[in-house]
Parts: sequence; structure tokens; C-alpha cells
Amino acid sequence: MTTHWIITNRRVNASDQVDETVHEPLPTFRIAKFDTPASKSPSDSQLASAVSFTQDQYIDDYSDLRLDPTVDPDTLPGTKQLFLALYSEMLTSPKGEGDTLFFLHGFNFSWADCLRHLHTLHQLYVEPASSPISRIVYFSWPSFGTLFRYHDDQAIAQPCGALLGRLFSKVVRFYADFFTAAGPAAAGMLGSAAAAAAGTTVGLSSRPKFCGRKVHIAAHSMGNQVLQEFIRSIRDYTHLRVPIFGEAVMLNADIAWSCLEQSQPLYTLPEFCDRLTVYNHNSDDALFVSESTKNNEKRLGRHGPRDRRVIASRTAVVDCSDLGSPPKKPAMDAQMAARAEASIADLQVSSRERLFDHWGYLSRKEVILDLHRVLRGISQSDMDNFREQRGDNIFRLHS
Repeated sequence: MTTHWIITNRRVNASDQVDETVHEPLPTFRIAKFDTPASKSPSDSQLASAVSFTQDQYIDDYSDLRLDPTVDPDTLPGTKQLFLALYSEMLTSPKGEGDTLFFLHGFNFSWADCLRHLHTLHQLYVEPASSPISRIVYFSWPSFGTLFRYHDDQAIAQPCGALLGRLFSKVVRFYADFFTAAGPAAAGMLGSAAAAAAGTTVGLSSRPKFCGRKVHIAAHSMGNQVLQEFIRSIRDYTHLRVPIFGEAVMLNADIAWSCLEQSQPLYTLPEFCDRLTVYNHNSDDALFVSESTKNNEKRLGRHGPRDRRVIASRTAVVDCSDLGSPPKKPAMDAQMAARAEASIADLQVSSRERLFDHWGYLSRKEVILDLHRVLRGISQSDMDNFREQRGDNIFRLHS
């Protein structure tokens, strides 16, 4: 059984049950464990029973964890339990495994939808040997979970991103308190946090070892509006300009196609990660509806960036519009095929995806396997057999 983590600002009652009658962007968050059910198609009740909330407590100092990093995380509250458990799991993971994926879901997700979505992400990005992901941290923001509340979800998504800024400040504080022997006021805090994110070893016996694994961040659809507000909330604070993330991925982003230009918050996203990869599909009908009836600007996940000449240099744009057309490039070589689980290699494209072209990361093996390569940090030049290059850092996937 694999344990993943959920962070949510949905309302949780005194019995640790999510109240789905309330949809407001709470300014606080709760943390829960998700013990993945063994069933490949668990019921809603099985998914609900897999969730257990941690003890809730405000925490602003993590230095005691450095004094005893072997303490059982289960005995700790809130973010202390989350951060120490992730560190311990990443540190002890086998070679080629152990990375963590932080995922932001999109529009129209109820709490039950989130649990099923997390279970699906586990099947596609944790179980296959071709993926380096071992743990998922899933942010469940209080979407209404209905197609008829788009603007309400949009209004909720924005303050939820600002809340993630508070969580990120806690992550930075954890790096400082846990890895910096001189404590949270150490002048070298930023360098230590960046080194920790990159897996660099520093020879101080009083400091816990760096795990050598990476934390990646991915957002789908309206989740990219959450991502944008998250970056807006931290970009102007020098002490938070820490490159903690490995790969950052924007999937079929329901956000303005100008969002990566210099005047916009997401232009600075590559400063927080090793590389940014943007996936788009020009037949994405869900985004066609978004841009034609809900918003006044074309969507990034349908058209790609408005001006590809001005996006940050460490940004790759992957156009998936040819998927389903006659093959031009092999989808995967023999080595990748051998490593991919049958559930990926034999994956059938869902009817929903065939109609809307909006959920390729869940339904199209070409996208899923490309994401596995991205999450492994494989360079663009080593992906030539899988992508057609259409310009500087512009690529096209084929069936």
C-alpha cells in the first residue's frame, strides 16, 4: 500500500469529514493521508475510507526535527508530519525512484472526484517503472464539482493560489530549519534550500543528509489559475525565491495564452524549477468553450503561448494536436516499452478524451510516457525519437 498526501482548504468538520455543502476558499488548510486502495476500481466509500486527517496545529519552527530526524513522523502534527515523512521516504527510496509530484486539479472537481483522480494518478504515475514518482501531494481546492459553476470555481481558484504561497513559505522554512545548522536566520538559507532541492550533498555532520530526490509540480486546466496566483503571491519576496521544484508542468491550461509573457506572474515560474513544460492541443473542446463563452482571451492549453519568442528560455512547449493522426514518429522505443506497465502501453483512449482532447495526461499513452520522460529530467535532445522539433523548444507529439 502506498500512502499519498492531500492538502485541502475545503471545510472539514469536527469529525474530520469534508463538508461538501460549503464552497469557499478558506484561508487555512488541513493535511490528510491517502492510503491507496488495492482495488483497481475502488468504490466511493473505499476511497473515502482511505483518507485520514492529521492533527491540526499551527507550526512556524521546524528546527526540533533537525535535532532528532529519526522521530516517527506519525507522532507529529500538520506540516511537521508531512515534511518529515516525505523527506524520510525520499531519502530511503531505491535508485531511480523517490520523487514527489505536487498536483493541482482543475475545474469541476468534487471531493469524491479528487479522491478518484488521485487514485488514477497513482496508477499512471506511481505504479509504472518508467516514472520516477513515488509519492503524490494533491491539493484539493473547494471546486463546486459541477459544470454549471465555472465562474464560481474561477473565483475560488485565485485565492486558493495565494494560500499555497503560505504553504510554500513553510516549505522554505523547513529547508532552513532542517538543513541549515546555523538555524533559520542563517545567511546561507537560500543556497541551502536550492542545494537541497537539487540533491547536493554538503559535508556538515550536524545536518541531515540531502535526499537527492526532486519535488515536481503539475497543474491541469483551471488548476493553472491556482498555479498563477501561487506564483504571484511569492515572486516579490526575496526569501521565497528558492528553486525548490524539479520539473513544472502545465497541462491543457485553462489560462490566458499570454500568461507566460514577461509582464505576467508565470513568466517567473522557471526561476522556481529546473524546467517548465507546457502541453497544448488545438482541438481541446473544453478550452474552446472556455475561451468562447467564459473568457475574453485564447487559452494556453489550446493554442500554446501567444508569442513563443518571449517566453523564458527553460520552457518547452509540447503540441499534442496530432495525436490520433497517422503515425510519424514511434511513440516509444523498445527500452521504454519494456519498462512501461501494461496499463500504460495498452491504455485505451477514453470516449471523453476522443470528444474533448482535454485529458491526455490521463488517457493518451503518448502524453503519459512523454511526461514520464520529462519527470525523469531527460533532456530535449534525448527525446528526438518521440517528438518532432518545430522550433526552439517547440515540439510536436505524434501517435
